[in-house]
Amino acid sequence: MGLQSAMTTALTGLQAAETTIDVVGNNVANSNTVGFKESEAIFATQFLQTISIGAAPSGNAGGTNPRQVGLGVKVAAITPNFSQGTIEISSNPLDVAIQGDGFLMVQGGNNRLYTRNGQLKLNSNNEIVTTTGQRLLGYGVNDDFEILRDRFVPLSIPLCQ
Repeated sequence: MGLQSAMTTALTGLQAAETTIDVVGNNVANSNTVGFKESEAIFATQFLQTISIGAAPSGNAGGTNPRQVGLGVKVAAITPNFSQGTIEISSNPLDVAIQGDGFLMVQGGNNRLYTRNGQLKLNSNNEIVTTTGQRLLGYGVNDDFEILRDRFVPLSIPLCQ
């Protein structure tokens, strides 16, 4: 391995370490954010240099693996950890917690978005919304109190006046 190759390999390691620090920093910064899930950086070998090829097994001996030297690392993925978090008691009757897998579906503009933040409130139209104003989506109910499973609609709570 020449000097240029060694420097390039070392540089990929520094870049991977920088990504790890970014991911950990994001996890720490959001540690008190409701519904936040920590992430983890996953690494993979960037390039391999084959020094010698392997050999197939023979009748009386096993084979050999190829000799390869790694020439750097790359970030293969940054994966969120969706394991169950801590559920806390809330004084808001609209707050919900997701136990296990799943997301709440909300409407942001014309898009469907997904969140695990269960801090909910009512807007001026008595619709259930997130703290950022995105409307919570779910199945509608007709006048006979039958659940309509054909489409998602913004959920609202009719208040008696």
